[in-house]
Amino acid sequence: MERKSAAILTSEFCKLYLSFPDWHPSPPEQCPKQDFLELLLHEKYSVNEESIITTLENLRSHSLRDADIHRIRELCTPQYEVIFHYILGSAQQDLGVAFLVSLRRDVSAVIHYWKYVEKNEVQDSVLQLQRITYEKTPASIIEQIAFKEAVHPLQSLQDLRTRLGPGRRCFAFFHPALPDKPLVFVHVALLEEIPKSMEDLQSASEDSELNATCAAFYSISNSEQGLAGVDLGNHLIKSVVQVLQSDFPALHTFCTLSPIPKFRIWLEGKIVRYHEGLLRKQEQKHGGGNDSSDIVDDGFLTQAEYEQLQGIFSSGSPLLDLLETLKSPTWHAVTHGTSTGDEGSGSVLVNQLQPLLMKLAAYYLAIETHHGRPICPVAKFHIRNGAEMYRLNFMADCSKKGLRNSYGMMINYRYLLDEIEENRVQYEINGDVLVKDGVLCWLNGHVLT
Repeated sequence: MERKSAAILTSEFCKLYLSFPDWHPSPPEQCPKQDFLELLLHEKYSVNEESIITTLENLRSHSLRDADIHRIRELCTPQYEVIFHYILGSAQQDLGVAFLVSLRRDVSAVIHYWKYVEKNEVQDSVLQLQRITYEKTPASIIEQIAFKEAVHPLQSLQDLRTRLGPGRRCFAFFHPALPDKPLVFVHVALLEEIPKSMEDLQSASEDSELNATCAAFYSISNSEQGLAGVDLGNHLIKSVVQVLQSDFPALHTFCTLSPIPKFRIWLEGKIVRYHEGLLRKQEQKHGGGNDSSDIVDDGFLTQAEYEQLQGIFSSGSPLLDLLETLKSPTWHAVTHGTSTGDEGSGSVLVNQLQPLLMKLAAYYLAIETHHGRPICPVAKFHIRNGAEMYRLNFMADCSKKGLRNSYGMMINYRYLLDEIEENRVQYEINGDVLVKDGVLCWLNGHVLT
């Protein structure tokens, strides 16, 4: 009866632990597992260091025996390990295994979170934030800022003056050991609303600065190759937000106007593989026919979208024709015949392709993942920093680089200050990504998983 009672008690304990939500770095009263995890860390459930030291000292008087080895092993085994073995052997219906799996997941989350916190604290304690201005910053530093700008290359000296002038801000992190070398820097535009295009950034001026309610980060660059992979951008954004809030109390919106740098490369590979798979399925199901019914994957490309492409390009390989068209640096200004009777408009093709390109960009950003994380490096950077995917913008960057990288599309990531830390934690622990209607609306009801 005692064995049965112990088994029942152990099983009930396992059920109770499993009924709690996964560990989360919130106050203990909001996370029931927190108390148990703290209990495990208590010294009485660890090893008794004094007993180990005493035993080892006593062993110096004689040679080592099997009983001594057994005693040392026993003393070096934490008490919580003994408890786990008991639970594993006593709990009914494999509840012991389920408990240990759940516990291991929670402990891994705790370790991951505190490593993340400690790394941030160490970096925050040594980095120094400075504003870069044309008048007061040494020319050697301004030259580095200009030369190492990675997102939007400078077009002229006047372009540099504009980025450092009224309505704009540039900030950089420096380390005391390298006072003349900016480690990472960011450009900000002070605007009255969230920008939809690079042209909107050009409206940043002394007037917009006076009336600014929105700070838009539009370029973040690492300037030292030796720091590649070191996450300084998060601390830079956080520090700049604090400075801007102090200087401009009316600011309440913090966002980005960000490129989607690898979208074109991803889409070309995706469409080529998709087209090849489509041909194989057509040959298998229809003897080489051209019917794509029940073949198109609605998640990536719907039947209606495929048929629309067939109508635009009037060919049996509309996906390949789409890629060939998009390779032209002037595709967005090309007149393309349609059934709308508007053949004279240079924007016809753009209007026809906009819904599809926006859908594919949203798919790339919000659906396509690697190990549960976004594959877009810019998305990963901002989501990891606590931002949300806010809005996709069509023809937002019609420069050669913008058209080459993402067919002119850009995205706003928004930083809601009250939610940044929670978003960061949920992403670090669970891989959660907040995607708002400005991106979701292009996904045709595709359910995020």
